[in-house]
Amino acid sequence: MEYARGIVVSVVAGYYFVEHANKIYLCRGRGKLRLDNLSPMAGDIVLFSPGKGDTGSVEQVLPRRNFLLRPAAANVDAVVIVLAPQGPQPNLLTVDKLLALLVSMKLEAILCVNKADLDPQAARLLAGIYRDAGFASIICSALTGHGMDELSQMLGRRTVVLAGQSGVGKSHISSQISLGQLELPVQVGKLSAKIGRGKHTTRQVSLLPLAGGGKVADTPGFSVFELEMESHDLHRYYPEFLNSGQCKFAPCFHIHEPDCAVKARLQQGEINPIRYENYIKIYTELQEREANRY
Repeated sequence: MEYARGIVVSVVAGYYFVEHANKIYLCRGRGKLRLDNLSPMAGDIVLFSPGKGDTGSVEQVLPRRNFLLRPAAANVDAVVIVLAPQGPQPNLLTVDKLLALLVSMKLEAILCVNKADLDPQAARLLAGIYRDAGFASIICSALTGHGMDELSQMLGRRTVVLAGQSGVGKSHISSQISLGQLELPVQVGKLSAKIGRGKHTTRQVSLLPLAGGGKVADTPGFSVFELEMESHDLHRYYPEFLNSGQCKFAPCFHIHEPDCAVKARLQQGEINPIRYENYIKIYTELQEREANRY
């Protein structure tokens, strides 16, 4: 039998909504997926067999380029880290941890400073910190619409996830740049009644269409996560460290070593001190975790 190829755009309590040829099918997974302990997630490219009407069965999950667990999304092209100059105050330590994680995963990170209307100067300073470190940065206001077109153009046809602290405006940005909610063949309320899961069944992650042809994950995002790396690798995930020239000692972790090219650039004002201070904090946290491992 010849299968159709589609993308999982939403997951609801064991049901998979698969988009194919501008139509969305309500699918269940074949038993083989359960035997392989493989649960499709939003963003997965799958082979499925269409059934009657708009139903079908997922037969196979094709190999993933990458995946995130919180939120559960596969084949992500970029993560947009949203922060704000105030309301809430930016937690740059969390931002720098997340950036290190994304660089280690070879996932593109885009810094989006939202709520720029609250403090335009602070917004420019925040964007400048990360632009100077080598990350794409954009200033916007989902409230006024400023920067929304530029952000949409930047995302293009990519599949993206929004991340950041609660209250920075991720949902507002998502609603501004997406083309609206998915037109699912079965409403969540009807589905929950059908499968007997109660009225509180909700979508875990949905991929909403973007104007440029891409998709954005409709999810609360994530701001709490575990850095899965060793302390001695952390310096590799700071792009601005990699262009600092040759340190006297190798390996150099750019903290206590003499004749360190990174610390020389720091003193010359070429590396942002906030980024460097956070590097030391993260390095220390990783070392403490390693010391308590055994």
